[in-house]
Amino acid sequence: MTMQLMKEQIKRLIAEHNLERVSKRIEELLVPAIHISKLNRGTGSIGTSRIGGLPDVPQDFEYPYCQGHPLGFLAQINCSDLINYDFGSALPHRGMLYFFYDMVEKPWGYDPKHRGGSAVVYIPAATSEALSRYELPLGSNIEELCFQEYNIGFKVIPSLPSHYASTIFDQEDFNPEEIDNYFNLLNDLKQECVQDEPLHQLLGHSNNLQGDMQIECQLVFHGLYCGNSSGYQDPRAKVLKIDASEWRLLLQIDSDDDIGAMWGDVGLIFFWIRKFDLKERQFSKTWTILQCG
Repeated sequence: MTMQLMKEQIKRLIAEHNLERVSKRIEELLVPAIHISKLNRGTGSIGTSRIGGLPDVPQDFEYPYCQGHPLGFLAQINCSDLINYDFGSALPHRGMLYFFYDMVEKPWGYDPKHRGGSAVVYIPAATSEALSRYELPLGSNIEELCFQEYNIGFKVIPSLPSHYASTIFDQEDFNPEEIDNYFNLLNDLKQECVQDEPLHQLLGHSNNLQGDMQIECQLVFHGLYCGNSSGYQDPRAKVLKIDASEWRLLLQIDSDDDIGAMWGDVGLIFFWIRKFDLKERQFSKTWTILQCG
């Protein structure tokens, strides 16, 4: 889908949901996202983009661990697959991206102590010819470390911010009826673009289920505990919040029965990265948050 088609789709939905008064604000919030669809189940070719299974890695790959146990493997993205979908070239278009998460402790991301509970690894020079399927250490339980394996495909979809607890969506711009209408617009947009597929996605706006994650990432990344109000009320928080908008969604993975993923009570897991770290390909500087309804 082109940007022009996305704009036309949003304008139509704005009219259908009586949101003309705030149409300019909604259109300003529109950004493209890359939706991830599951294709065929089972082991694919080495180096293909997929969710689950075991990663295809170079010979010298150092598998990430946390507190003595290996992280679970979520997905690998062959970055060359993104060339036709990443309009702004925010992501690399060569090499491999790997996403890991601690399936044992399942950190929520509100505590600085959760650092190390997830990992994003980027290998810019990785090619399919130089990769092989990772072999688990003896005694490892593959069911605890991996989801059911699916090859994945990509498509560009329009993305708008969640109506719930998102600083990007300023509810003061909308009256109560318009907030309800905007919520219905989001539901219709999802049905038109991905129907009932899980919300696996690269880039775009996050599908918030609880509080704002940009502020939470900023505070926790800089050492403030946000499991209660203490971090938000800390004297340092006021200054730190100024740069919260620098955080952007890198990847979200939805709860998905097909692959065996359940985040809390039908939630999602979100990998966030600051804009300048993404530009510099500093994927080790991500922060991961789990949210559920």
